[in-house]
Amino acid sequence: MVSNLPTNSGEESTNPSNDVKISLCIPSSVISQSNASNLEHITHVAYQIAKAATIYNVVEIVTLEIPSKRDRQDKASDAKESQISLPGDNGNKKIKFNSVAEEKTQSDFQEQTNEGGNDTTDKNNENNALLLASLLQYFVTPKYLVKSVFRNSPHVKKFKYAEKLPTLTALPFMKNEGVRKAFKEGFTVAKQAPKIRKKSKKSSAVKKLRVTKYVNIGDSKLFELSGPEVPTNVRVTVDLKNKRVVSPESAYAMTACKASYGYHVRLAKTVTSVFTELSHADGYTESIFVNADNFFGDISEVHIPEKKNDWQGQILLVIGSLNDLEYVFNQESIDEIDSIAEMFDGQMIVPPGLRIEDAAFVSLAKL
Repeated sequence: MVSNLPTNSGEESTNPSNDVKISLCIPSSVISQSNASNLEHITHVAYQIAKAATIYNVVEIVTLEIPSKRDRQDKASDAKESQISLPGDNGNKKIKFNSVAEEKTQSDFQEQTNEGGNDTTDKNNENNALLLASLLQYFVTPKYLVKSVFRNSPHVKKFKYAEKLPTLTALPFMKNEGVRKAFKEGFTVAKQAPKIRKKSKKSSAVKKLRVTKYVNIGDSKLFELSGPEVPTNVRVTVDLKNKRVVSPESAYAMTACKASYGYHVRLAKTVTSVFTELSHADGYTESIFVNADNFFGDISEVHIPEKKNDWQGQILLVIGSLNDLEYVFNQESIDEIDSIAEMFDGQMIVPPGLRIEDAAFVSLAKL
């Protein structure tokens, strides 16, 4: 049953069409040093994307890992340095050695030296898809659930600027007092983990509770459900009056992938995983490219035809530089697909020279 409660206060959530569900693919190059010079700037870029996504009721954001220009240069340099010439039967013969172990050692050393997190010089921030995904998830998480949701995250210390930004009022559970009196976001927890002695009596083991009736909703005491038990360590919407877990759709008249809240965030390390590791069973109806982060003109020879209007079904908007997408596409081999252009059904035309975060607002407004 859909609640008649208002869905927000302040900003209105805008759904382009009842027949359209939108997913965004944002490359990690949106937080490259040329676009975001420090952690504070990175945080504001992520906030702008999150704000656009919540206003236009985006159901999913995919962060695509794009190697930084420095990483690409290092990779090309290592490939050259790992080749030596040895005499062979037909002249000189090049032998290529595996330098993965050395690269891993150097990477580990950099992570250790940068662990303190100097936000203006930390190279690990640049093009860091996991950091971007963590920030996007943070902005749709109520403040009282941050410690529960991110307790194992390596980026908790990098939320210091995000903590100071206003909440996204397009999310009904962030601001709307009418909604919060009836429903509240929570995180399921096991109240205790009893010790169970094995039949042999030689040892005892702690059996972790996989289901529970207790939910952290930000109060001084855990909230106890009166309905059936639910899995532990998951985000849920709680009906405070009936003491049951309900779907976001019944509580707020809106939902995202995997019964998520605002939008669902996932990380993609390859172009293939963007399209195959889906958050929903039905897949994408259309994949649309949006050209952005391209300030000096498009030097790519790849052409993607324009797509206008008639938006239906589950649409994936991939926003970014075609050159970056071509680079990651060329790092893998996809059967029967020879060009990145073949991954798209069309292109949405936006004003040239837009940053990725600005192109997200513009493209969503055009749907």
